[in-house]
Amino acid sequence: MKNMLAVIVLRPFIEWKIGSTPFVISFFVSSWLGVLLFCFGFGGFIQSAFGIGTYIESFYGVSLSGYALFPLAILAFLIEKPTFSFMTKIVAFTSTLYYVTVGYWPNLAMSDIEKNVQVAHSCGLLVGLFCVLVILIIKHREKMFSFSSRSK
Repeated sequence: MKNMLAVIVLRPFIEWKIGSTPFVISFFVSSWLGVLLFCFGFGGFIQSAFGIGTYIESFYGVSLSGYALFPLAILAFLIEKPTFSFMTKIVAFTSTLYYVTVGYWPNLAMSDIEKNVQVAHSCGLLVGLFCVLVILIIKHREKMFSFSSRSK
């Protein structure tokens, strides 16, 4: 439920700054790539350390797209125009800080499933960083790859 609250709170800010098409595409791509990274990147470790039952149970309850929004929220803050109002900055910053802190707060009494959920959230965060990189490359491709012909 708290991951859905992060999506509800952060979505308008991110969509307003980067546009609806990049937001929707990165939201779905982050979900798919996060699941692939979690299953094929860390799946062998989770299966060997905790067993197949824990692997399936933790995969079922993981929400990756919520944590992929946080790098997108940082990207939205870095885009200068249109500017955020002061209240918007406070709401977006505190919600990002709250969810990242609550999601990664170290707890000595964590179960194996909760540890796997943290690994999955980390996968979502990594894929969110990848989506931000792709968005930045696409937005600035003319600046990066322009070959101007100079006439003499």
